[in-house]
Amino acid sequence: MAGSGTAARGRAAARRPGVVRAVLLLVVFGVTLGGLHTILEGVVWWILSIVLCAIVFGAGLIVRAMLPTRVLLGRILSPLAGIAAVSLAIILRFSADVSAWGFVPTPATIERFQKLVRDAGYSITWQNVPANADEPISFVLALGVAVLAVVAEIFAFSLRLPALVGLPLAAIFLVPGITPEGATDGWFFAGSALAYLALLLAERPKKFLPAIAVGSIAVVSGLILPGVLPSTDITVTSSGLGPSVSTGVNPMIRLGDDLREKEKHVALTYSTVSGAPEYLRLVEVSNFYSNRWGPTQPYLDPDNRPNEFPRPPGLAVDVLTQREVTYIHVANLLSPWLPVPYPASSVIGLDGSWQYLPASFTVASNQTLARGQNYTVSSMKLLPTPEQLLAAGTRVPSGLSDYLALPPDTPTIIADTAKTVTGRATGNYEKAIAIQEFLRSAPFQYSETAPVTGGYDGTGVDYVAAFLQQHSGYCIHFASAMAVMARELGIPSRIIVGFQPGHLQNGDDNGRKLYEVTTADLHAWPELYFSGIGWVRFEPTPSRGSVPEYARQSAVGVPPVTVPGSGAANPATRDTQGGRPQLDAGPTVARWLTSGDSTAWIVVGGTLAALIALILLPAMMRFARRRRRIRALRSGSGSAASAWHEILESAEDIGIIVGETLTPRGVVARLERVRGMSGAGSDALARIRDAVEREEYGKPHAAAEAVPRPALARDLTEVLSRLSTSVDSGTRMRAALLPPSLVQRARRVVARFA
Repeated sequence: MAGSGTAARGRAAARRPGVVRAVLLLVVFGVTLGGLHTILEGVVWWILSIVLCAIVFGAGLIVRAMLPTRVLLGRILSPLAGIAAVSLAIILRFSADVSAWGFVPTPATIERFQKLVRDAGYSITWQNVPANADEPISFVLALGVAVLAVVAEIFAFSLRLPALVGLPLAAIFLVPGITPEGATDGWFFAGSALAYLALLLAERPKKFLPAIAVGSIAVVSGLILPGVLPSTDITVTSSGLGPSVSTGVNPMIRLGDDLREKEKHVALTYSTVSGAPEYLRLVEVSNFYSNRWGPTQPYLDPDNRPNEFPRPPGLAVDVLTQREVTYIHVANLLSPWLPVPYPASSVIGLDGSWQYLPASFTVASNQTLARGQNYTVSSMKLLPTPEQLLAAGTRVPSGLSDYLALPPDTPTIIADTAKTVTGRATGNYEKAIAIQEFLRSAPFQYSETAPVTGGYDGTGVDYVAAFLQQHSGYCIHFASAMAVMARELGIPSRIIVGFQPGHLQNGDDNGRKLYEVTTADLHAWPELYFSGIGWVRFEPTPSRGSVPEYARQSAVGVPPVTVPGSGAANPATRDTQGGRPQLDAGPTVARWLTSGDSTAWIVVGGTLAALIALILLPAMMRFARRRRRIRALRSGSGSAASAWHEILESAEDIGIIVGETLTPRGVVARLERVRGMSGAGSDALARIRDAVEREEYGKPHAAAEAVPRPALARDLTEVLSRLSTSVDSGTRMRAALLPPSLVQRARRVVARFA
């Protein structure tokens, strides 16, 4: 009886670590999945994911508990049980209504799953981040989590290699980093690392110190690296189309970052039949209710193919238009929106599935990116006269209420400013001109940095109010301010994000003038609606783009306006025809450093010191390794083998690969061909070779007695000096800063642990 009790306790003890490990697996997955909160809203998706993980790990526990004496069979069946259980759960959750008896898959179940996957692609493409985890996204997330949980089950229990659980965890943490506008949460990374550390220690307490070291590195990396790694919005690729330019689904979110990017990348080139430059539109933004403005997910009607557009909304037949044909060659532009002028009549030559949106005349795709497209756009240039715009008065046709809507909590400064600026203006055209001139006049100035330091670099009516108080911003702030002020005055408005005309190039496109558009040309501008004319572009941003003829104070017929506080309008100073932005003095780094705040110097000094230390770390490690060997030889504790290894590594550092198959004499023969390895250097190399051979093949202690170690140290120093002087200074610098021998040694260490 005592023996059977002991055996039962032994079996229970054997099962207990499995329970602990399963619980810890669930915890580490829960924390890691929590890091997806930066790209997904709410918690329902997280609860669903945790339930699926619990089903996989629970099914495995049950199978292993039922087969306590057949361990191998339990390892094989536990992941299969997890797959069956989680598949049943997914069917019940997403397709019970089209499955037999609610859980048996049918052809309708497969169709449902295919539709969910397809719709998830649409939803992921068009939603802003953080996205709403709707049914399609939840389904795809559930599939991914189920697969990763089963993989973790196999690693942790079937293969008994819990350390490999880090692979599916890493896959989860990669998702926010590779998602446009997403970000990795360092605190969740740290929490996941600690939970992973607990998993490793649960059954191997003797590995405490190595596990602590690994966990500490992971925690520190998770907290520091997300803040110092470069942005992934613009990524250099090996594509023949050049570096990629990513606008994302919501170009408004990253427009400021792209403008502040020092290195500008080509987005596209184009030419026109007339030779005149063009504004190219990407997206329309008209919903001003949210605190994060952006284009809404469009309904793309397959019948709205862009080979033929309808007549632009609101355009009367008496408005003068000019036909234009534009030939556009898109580079590596990662955008589901197609750059086109307004209003387009047709777009031909496109690859993939593209549709136009009737309300905005923008062109988009659920399946294709603009990258590499070469197409021709037939369009019209609208040339309304000031008289026609004045004749529009204040009339607003029905059906435009969405373009007048504002949140009920819109700050009053916007309406008050709009009324003050427009003064006695009666018609919508006069009011629009007054707002444009107000924003293009002092004290407003163009700045890409002031909104960041001032804390109003965003979209929404609150940010517009802050901009009107601070008087400094870039195109998105000027465009947003004019659009919201127009709505306060009863003028329908919307914001367009796209590209300003770009720059004329020396080359040509089949004899036509060629224009190049880069990330520096990303731009936002407002469009206002006038009865009988339709949507009309304005340019309130100073020193960016060009003011249309019908909006110039210097043009005949344009109503003159007086900007409050600045006297009469001065067309000569405000009718800008383009050019680079004139950045304000702003809170620059120089001003920050001279502000008298010592914390500035501490931050800058500490950052520079850390960067320098990081750059010099390989050199210091290699120097310490060489110094340690020479000191050991001088003290008599070193060996000829250590001197020989130092010679081989030093030769590798400067690009001389001697190979592992050569004998010492073969190595010497190769090194003696190196420039400068003669005379004293050759003799020193030969003495070290002889010492190595005696040490390896002679009698014990014979080498130490034959050649004093201090003499070997001198010979080693001589050989290293000859090797160093045999190459140019650039090679020596590269060998010192990033020694190849150290890199190879690190690779071997990693391979050994892996």
